[in-house]
Amino acid sequence: MSELYCPKCGKKAPADAVFCPDCGASLNVQSNVQSPKQTHMMVVTTPTLPGYRVVKVLGVVHGLTVRTRGVGGKFVAGIEGMFGGEVTSYSSEAEKARRESLERLIEVATRMGANAVIAADFETSDILQGMATLFSAYGTAVVVEPVKGEA
Repeated sequence: MSELYCPKCGKKAPADAVFCPDCGASLNVQSNVQSPKQTHMMVVTTPTLPGYRVVKVLGVVHGLTVRTRGVGGKFVAGIEGMFGGEVTSYSSEAEKARRESLERLIEVATRMGANAVIAADFETSDILQGMATLFSAYGTAVVVEPVKGEA
């Protein structure tokens, strides 16, 4: 497998990563060597995909994950919180959950027959009186094709 580096922070990332584990930036999955079960899925936050036209709207898709922090993680976060600044133990968990919810969104869209998701967004909500956080990725699954002369 080829080595993969983050275009934002320049740090080395695992070859199968979709997002940088250090800064969270999206990695270019087109140039990444993919496993047979992975397929290329364009996911954008915009309502259109420049250079492509939507030929079929398949419907709303979502990916969910719920995360809690263990006692050790809460202890570390409490210590970090006393000094101010970023609570890295929570940031790390949030990034993992965001990545997992996006991967689940892509899985659902792929099963529906989509090759792109437009208008993608993320939401988080505290549940169980703050004991857990729900992470949700959602968007519209579509089939797109390149516009001649633009893609």
